[in-house]
Amino acid sequence: MEEAITTSDALLQRLSNRRKQRLRKNVHLLFLGLNPEETDPIISLLRGALLAPRGRQINSEAEFINALTERSWDLIVCSSERQTFTAKQAMHQLKRLDKDIPVIQLVPHADSLSLLQGLKGQMQAVVPLEEKELLLITIRRELEHLENRRRMRQAESLLVEMEKRVQLLMERSTLAIAYFDSKQLLLANTAFANLYGYDNAERIQGRGLEHFFVQEDKEELREQVQTFATENLKDLMFQLTGRRADNSNFTANIEIQESVYQGNPCIQFTVRAESSQASLKGFTEHDPITGLYNTAFLTRRLDETTQLALSGGNDCNFFLISIDNYDAIRATHGADTCDHMARDIADILKAKLNPVHIKGRISDSTFGVIFHDPSPDKAVAFAETLRAAIESTEFADNAIKTTCSIGVASINDATPGSSELIERAQSAAENAGSKQGPGNAVLLFVPEKEPSDEDHAKAVEALRLAVENDQLKLLFQPIVPLSYNSKVCHYEALVRMLDDDQKEITPDTFMSTMEIGDLTSTLDRWVIKKSIRNLRNEIKKGAKHRLFLNISSQTWRDESILPWLSDTLREYRIPADHLVFQMSESECSSNMLNAQAFADGLKELHCLVCVKHHGASSNARQVLRQIPTDYVKIDGSYVQDLANHTSDESFIEMVEDLKAQGKITIAPHVESPKVMSSLWKTGVGLIQGYYLQPPAEEMNYDFFDQ
Repeated sequence: MEEAITTSDALLQRLSNRRKQRLRKNVHLLFLGLNPEETDPIISLLRGALLAPRGRQINSEAEFINALTERSWDLIVCSSERQTFTAKQAMHQLKRLDKDIPVIQLVPHADSLSLLQGLKGQMQAVVPLEEKELLLITIRRELEHLENRRRMRQAESLLVEMEKRVQLLMERSTLAIAYFDSKQLLLANTAFANLYGYDNAERIQGRGLEHFFVQEDKEELREQVQTFATENLKDLMFQLTGRRADNSNFTANIEIQESVYQGNPCIQFTVRAESSQASLKGFTEHDPITGLYNTAFLTRRLDETTQLALSGGNDCNFFLISIDNYDAIRATHGADTCDHMARDIADILKAKLNPVHIKGRISDSTFGVIFHDPSPDKAVAFAETLRAAIESTEFADNAIKTTCSIGVASINDATPGSSELIERAQSAAENAGSKQGPGNAVLLFVPEKEPSDEDHAKAVEALRLAVENDQLKLLFQPIVPLSYNSKVCHYEALVRMLDDDQKEITPDTFMSTMEIGDLTSTLDRWVIKKSIRNLRNEIKKGAKHRLFLNISSQTWRDESILPWLSDTLREYRIPADHLVFQMSESECSSNMLNAQAFADGLKELHCLVCVKHHGASSNARQVLRQIPTDYVKIDGSYVQDLANHTSDESFIEMVEDLKAQGKITIAPHVESPKVMSSLWKTGVGLIQGYYLQPPAEEMNYDFFDQ
């Protein structure tokens, strides 16, 4: 039994860590020709995949065109020609308006004819209606492709603006700069023309590169340019003798770089007349304490290395070396000792690493190495050599000993930019550890993959054992009044699973995406009973708390839950109106009769009801008409829109409509004071989020002296 829990701890923790990214990615969907019984399970499916979906039902061409003008939509899900407004008409409007929105068509059954017709109709994918797992994979794939296309368009736009800015800066620069292709001068600034004795840059445009250097240096010039091109160098510096317009000569220090002019590749020449190029560089490229390259230079080289790797055949690896317990060493021994230690570590890197490998200091406690070898295994082995060398060295004249953690990140044709690459290596360094504890280890960064069916099965079994062994605990997050005056203190109860090291794991990270039978109901009942016990203890202390409990559709569809709840309330003798049961709007919509029956039963017990994720379902109004709710928790995607300054008037109208119905509104995911200010203006009643307080073990939030 213990072995089953232990083997899946890592998976559960990895799944739980995803939850720490509290604000999910908003996904805005349009549904064509689908009824709520079909759309709301899709909403629930996406929410279980850690997305924040918000759907709208479209019934006519005019409504579709109007929706397209309101915002940028992420996905269209349509039926196979059941509606009056057909998918073919929608595709026509998308093409006419030049809108890039992927369209997924749902068909009743999987057959080649439906697939062929859908793809011929320009659908991005055709998926059988009942294949939920395939639909989820398809949606995530299309969203990823859409995000890549949007990033590409943004990058292209930024590139155009950057090229304009670079040209403007070049024209205004006091450095002599010119662009050449293989035949002639394409563009030169005024400083370049003046350096060569011309009063106007236009007079030299179109002349060959050799025109600007003496006859004796022309062969060397050709060799340098050829070396630059054939060895795929990013920059090259050399010295030749320049020739002015009056045939006088000067010593030209030249730096050439790859560039683009009017969309075509070219070479940028920067020419200086100083006698020593090195004097311009000096410490601008080096860390003055260690003599290694500084952060700016290392980052630039890392950018060049990743760009070169994109063409293929130029793989290598990046080390991030983090000194363990650096802050404690600095506090105990002082900054001067840390500087001595940094010099000693730099000496180790210089001694162990060939000069071809780029070595730099990123911060006081971290170093970076661009390791020019394509093998990750060899990189990890060499990093282990560095780790062992640092561990065995006595630093600062034998004053201290320390260890390091080294993260290794591969650089290849799929590698992101330098900043994310450094983050990958940093993540690996932070997670590096040995049997003795964290730190003093080497770890290769491996991108996270989706758990397999076997992983899920192990995780579910571990959760089942945790429930049976009471290896769970409750946390409580306050729900704080904003414009709603209340005499009771509101909290939401959240369950956490504990691994063998008593670390918290969030089981609902993966529960909502999996069919786990009666385990969901078992866990819900555990939470309800445990919460009632805690609430009874708080009431005995004189507290006036109202507790929000999440309850899944698997539980409220169980006919035995209401009698069980009635017996539990009688057993612990607490006021039933101190409990608020939260039901997901999309789950209510797709199981309306069961949801209504359960909510009515709660009312008979005098419990309160809250519908959460309000506004995500296209059937939101109907849910509130049929479910007797006291509280309405607005979907977190709306709050995230407020944080991103992309909210629309529909949010304000929604809050006003809910208030007019007498509903108490709650806004979750409040992460900043700016969001609070925006929510105050809308009139939301209660707010909840990590800005106010993360979930805690005690219900002790100070509601009235904030």
